[in-house]
Amino acid sequence: MKYLRLFLLIALLPALTVCSQSEKPKNDAKPNIIFVLVDDFGWNQVGSYGSEIVNTPNLDKLAREGAKFTSAYAMPQCSPTRAAFLSGKYPARSGMTKVINNRFWGKAPMLTPKVRKKLPPEWYNMAKMLKSAGYTTGISGKWHVADNYPLAPIKEKKGMAYFNAYGFDWAGDASEAKAKSDKAVMDITNEVMDFIDQNKDNPFFAFVSHFTTHSPLAAPDTLVEKYVKKGYSRMTDKWGIVSERPTADILAMTEHLDHSIGLIVKKIEDLGLAGNTLIAVMGDNGGLGRFWDHSPLRESKGSLYEGGIRVPLILKWPKKIKADVEVTTPVHIIDMYPTFAEMAGAGVRKDYKIDGESLYPLISGKGKFNREALYFHHPHYVPMYGKTPGSIVRKGDYKLIYYFGDYLNTEGVEAEHRKLYGRLELGEKTELFNLKEDIGEETDISGDRPEKVKELMSLLRNWWDETNASLPIVNPDYDPDNPFAETSNKER
Repeated sequence: MKYLRLFLLIALLPALTVCSQSEKPKNDAKPNIIFVLVDDFGWNQVGSYGSEIVNTPNLDKLAREGAKFTSAYAMPQCSPTRAAFLSGKYPARSGMTKVINNRFWGKAPMLTPKVRKKLPPEWYNMAKMLKSAGYTTGISGKWHVADNYPLAPIKEKKGMAYFNAYGFDWAGDASEAKAKSDKAVMDITNEVMDFIDQNKDNPFFAFVSHFTTHSPLAAPDTLVEKYVKKGYSRMTDKWGIVSERPTADILAMTEHLDHSIGLIVKKIEDLGLAGNTLIAVMGDNGGLGRFWDHSPLRESKGSLYEGGIRVPLILKWPKKIKADVEVTTPVHIIDMYPTFAEMAGAGVRKDYKIDGESLYPLISGKGKFNREALYFHHPHYVPMYGKTPGSIVRKGDYKLIYYFGDYLNTEGVEAEHRKLYGRLELGEKTELFNLKEDIGEETDISGDRPEKVKELMSLLRNWWDETNASLPIVNPDYDPDNPFAETSNKER
C-alpha cells in the first residue's frame, strides 16, 4: 500500500504542477501598459484639474477611478520631455535638453551648449526594458527624439528595423500631414486599438504619442460648431492670438482628444483587460499661452514658471491603484521608467543610470518615496516664449529658478507667434518662490530668504556636476542691437 501511494503521488505531480501554474492568481500577472502623451497640454485643461469650459468626461472618469497627480512635471518643451520619458534620465544627464533642429541664436548674450540631437538607439530605454520583461511594444504618432518629428516618414523611409533598434516591435503609420483635420487623433487611436487587439493575449506596452493639442489648431468641425453655439468664437489665426482665447477650436481639440481616450478605455473593457491594464495620461509640457489661460499658474509652454512645466498626470490600474487618489507630492516624467519597471516586474539594470523614482509608494501607500529635490535644466533660448537659459531646483514647497546671464521680463508684454516675448535684461538672476503659499509665482522671496537661496543653489551646482550638465557661456559675439538674429541651426 505504501508503494501504491508513492506511485500515485509521483504520477500526479505533473498534473499538480500544471494546476498550480494555471491557477496562479491573476493579480500577479504583468499589467498591460498604455501611456498617452499629449502635446502642449495645459495643467488646467481638464475638468478634473479645474476647467469648467471644456468637456472631458473620459479623463475625469480616469481621475476618479485612479490617481490624479497635482504636482506632476515635464520639461518646458517636447523633445527633452519625450527623451526623458523613454530614457528615464534627466535631460541634463542625457544631453537632450533642447527641441531637436530648433533655432540657435548666435547674437544673444549667452552661447548655448551643444546638445545630443538623437536618442541613442543602443540605450536601455523604456521599450527595451519592458521588452526584456516579456512585453510586446508599440508606438504610434509623434517621435521627435531623433531624425524627425513624426514616426510615419521615418518608417516609410527606413522601415521597422529603425524602430526595432529602439526596442519597439511595432510602429504605426498615422501621420499628421495626412490627417490634418484632427491632427491624426483618430488615426493614432485606431492604430493603437488594432495593436491592442493583436496582442491582447500577452502583456503589451502601447505608447500613444499625440500631435494634439499642439499648434496649428485642428479639430472636427462638428465639435468646433458645438462650442461656437456655446458662445465661443472660431479662431482667426491657427497659430493663436492671446486676445481670442479660448476659441471654440482649442475646446473642440481637447474634447476630441478626450473622446479618443474613451475609445481606448472601451476597447480594453470589451476585451476583458481593464482590470489588469495600467492607463497613464500626461502632458509633454504646458499648453501654449496663445490658446490657453493657465491661471493660477504663471506663463505657459516654453517657460520655467509653473505654467510651462506643470502638467496633468493620471494613472489608473484597478488591481493596484485605489480609486480617487490625489497625489500632491512633486513628480517628474522621468519617474515613469522605474514605475513601469516595478509594475512590470522588470527591475532596473544596474549598469544603466536613471534618475527617476518609482511612483508606486505614492499610489499604493506601501513603502517610501525618497527624493530630496527635483531638477530641470534648459540652457537654451526660446525668445518667442519669453525664455532664456536657466535651471530649476524644487525642494519641498520651495522652487528656485536660476538664469545664467540674462532674463526676459514678460511683465506687461503679450506673446506673439515667433516674435520676441519680453524685455531683455542682462546679468545672472535668481528667483525663489514658495509654491504652497504662492502657486502663481507672483512674489520673488529670494531677497528675504538668502539662506534658502544659498541652500538650493548649492544643490543645483552639485547636481550640475553629478549629471555633467552642459552650461552656457558668455557670447563674445553678442549684438545688443539685434540679440535674436537667427544665424544658424548649430550650437557652439
